[in-house]
Amino acid sequence: MVTSGPGRGRRASRAGRGGRGGRTVTRGRALPYGLLAPILIFETVFVLYPIVRGFLLAFQNTSFGQTKYVGLTNFDQMVHDPFFWGSIRTTLEFTLSMVVIWLGLGLLVALLMNWNFKGRSFVRSALALPWAMPDVPTVLTFTIMLDPNFGVLNRVAAWIPGVSHDIKWLTSPTLAFIAIVIMVGWKGFPFFGLIILSSLQGIPDDLYEAARVDGAGPFQRFRAITFPSLIPTLAFLSVLAFIFSFQQFSLIYLSTGGGPGTSTSTLSVLIYNQAFQDFNYNYASAVAVVGLALALVGTLLFVIFERRVARSRMSAGSEI
Repeated sequence: MVTSGPGRGRRASRAGRGGRGGRTVTRGRALPYGLLAPILIFETVFVLYPIVRGFLLAFQNTSFGQTKYVGLTNFDQMVHDPFFWGSIRTTLEFTLSMVVIWLGLGLLVALLMNWNFKGRSFVRSALALPWAMPDVPTVLTFTIMLDPNFGVLNRVAAWIPGVSHDIKWLTSPTLAFIAIVIMVGWKGFPFFGLIILSSLQGIPDDLYEAARVDGAGPFQRFRAITFPSLIPTLAFLSVLAFIFSFQQFSLIYLSTGGGPGTSTSTLSVLIYNQAFQDFNYNYASAVAVVGLALALVGTLLFVIFERRVARSRMSAGSEI
């Protein structure tokens, strides 16, 4: 017996709405995965696959188009390679120098930019120019400034008693390293300065007013209020400074190519020279694996330091 009437129509209507609602919910759940799919595909093809492929090449040897597994041969060659150990030393010296210079100079500039003076907005905007400048114009500018014949830095150095005016900045091992540190430090410090400045502006003015009432001077206010408030930001920036300096390549390679000797040859420069100048891709991959391990260990140490700083501040705040 077939029933009809308004009851059946209402049930059919509810069933139709339920079906459409189910399809809508399904599409809503699938939408985030669809939006993430291009990013995941890009990361897999251009990030994950090269890392896995490079890791496999480190244990292989390619000769005359044939690839065979050689185990730890490339790593054994690395242990006995003086250029590798020279690059390790240069990388560590360069990384520590950049962390100190970027954080120190960034803190100094942030303190200066936090003052209230005429044209402060313009100066803050101009402060970001070194960070925004591309690497090639930066290298060309510093190469001209460091020229031994007409470079402006040599003209300034000539005013110092006992200093020759034709300083070979990029051909002397010690001076080349100093020149690289100056150039990379100049380009990177605005990023750290602006972040520290934003953190400075988040410190309540009431703390400074109370300190002034108690008779605290500028140095005492910095030691008791400013620096403790900036410790979490400085700890986080130390992680970024380590990562940025460890992977620095273009400024070093375009200016000195890693020379003279290994004075400016960091691991990234050594990997490039081995892969694209000596065409030793397997050995370059082995060096890259070691470099990746060192970068992960260094980053982990900085992250542990940052978390301990944050934990100590939380415990101090709870005791108060």
